[in-house]
Amino acid sequence: MRGLFWILALFATAVGLALTARYNDGYVLLFVAPKRIELSLTLFAILQISAFVLLYFFVRAAAYTLRLPDMVREFRATRLRQKARHALFDALVSTHEGRYARAERAARLAHDTGEEPVLAGLVAARAAHQLGRAELREEWLARASQAATRDGGKSLLHAVLMTRAELLSEQGRDAEALEVLGELKRGGARHIATQRLALTSMLRVGVWDEALRTARQLEEHKAIHPALMHKTRAAAYGGLFATSDAQLLRDRLRGVPREERLMAPVARTIARALIAAGIVAEARELIEAALDLAWDDALGVLYADCDAAGGSVRLERCEAWRARYPGEAGLLFTLGRICATMALWGKAQEYLELSLALRPAARAHLELARVFDASGRVDEANRQFRMAAQA
Repeated sequence: MRGLFWILALFATAVGLALTARYNDGYVLLFVAPKRIELSLTLFAILQISAFVLLYFFVRAAAYTLRLPDMVREFRATRLRQKARHALFDALVSTHEGRYARAERAARLAHDTGEEPVLAGLVAARAAHQLGRAELREEWLARASQAATRDGGKSLLHAVLMTRAELLSEQGRDAEALEVLGELKRGGARHIATQRLALTSMLRVGVWDEALRTARQLEEHKAIHPALMHKTRAAAYGGLFATSDAQLLRDRLRGVPREERLMAPVARTIARALIAAGIVAEARELIEAALDLAWDDALGVLYADCDAAGGSVRLERCEAWRARYPGEAGLLFTLGRICATMALWGKAQEYLELSLALRPAARAHLELARVFDASGRVDEANRQFRMAAQA
C-alpha cells in the first residue's frame, strides 16, 4: 500500500512539473562577453538540479574513497572479533564436552586475538588442568590475572582467584587453596560458592574451628544440605576431640554451643572422647542432657560405659527414661548392661530378655551370655553365644 502511494505521488509530481514547464514563459539570460546565452527558465532549473545531483554524488564518492582504508581496517577487525568470539564459544562448548585439548587451542586463539582475554585464559587454564598440564595451567592463570589487573575489573580478579582456588582444591592442595580464598575474602568476596569451597578445604586440612564457623554461616543462609551439615559437624567435632588431653577436652567442651552439644551425633563423638580420657562425670552429664531430649541407642551404650559415674544413679535415671520412652529396646539393653556392671544378674537378665523380645540383636545375646556365664549357667551362656553368632 505504501509503495502504491509513492508511485501515485511520483506521477502527480511529474504531471505538475510538466504543466508548469509548458506554461512557463520565463527565461534566463547569461552574458559572457562578448557572447550572450539565453536559456528557458525550465531548462536552467533542470541543469541546476542535475549539477547539484552530480556534485552530491561526486562528493559522496570522494568521501567514500577517502574512508575506504578505515573501512577495510574496520571490516578486518570485525571479522577478527567474530572469529575470536566463535573460538571462545567453541572453547566453552568443548570444555563441557570434555574435549579439553580442543578447548585449550580454541581459548588460545580467542586470547591471542584479544577477545575477552580473562575469560579465555580461565577456560584455557581449566582445560590444561583437566589435561594434567600443571605448568600450562599456571601460565594461563598468570595471563588471566595480568589481563584482569590491566582491565581493572574487581569482579575479573575475583573470577581468576576463585578459579585458582577451585583448581588447587581439585588437585588436593587445600592449604594453598585456603590462602587464595583468604585473599578473596579480604577483597570482599564472601559469596556462597566461596564459603562452600573453603569448607571443603578446611575439612581436608583439619581447620576444625573455621570449618564449623563456615558451616554455621552456610546453614544460616540455608546454603548447605542438612545431611551434609550433620556430616560436617561429626567430622569437625571428631577432629576437635581427637585428643587425650583432659584439660584441652574440657576447654573445647565449653566452646561447643549447647544446641549442638545436645545433638546425638555430636554428643556421641564428645562422650566417647571424654570417656576415653577418663572424664566420666562430664560425659555422663552430657549424655543425660542429650537423652532427656530424645533416646539414642548409641548414646545409651555409652551411658552404660560410664562405670565410674555411679551405677545406682545411672540405673535410676534409666528407669525414669523407661517411663518416657516405652518400647525402646536400646534402653532396656542399657539397663541390662548397667545391672550387669553392678552384679545384679537377675535384673540384668530380665532387662536383656525384654530387649530381645522387642528387637533381637547380637549385642543383646552377647551381653546375656556374659550374664549367664558370670552366674555359672554355662549351657545357657553357650546357647546365647550361638544365637549371637546367628543373629
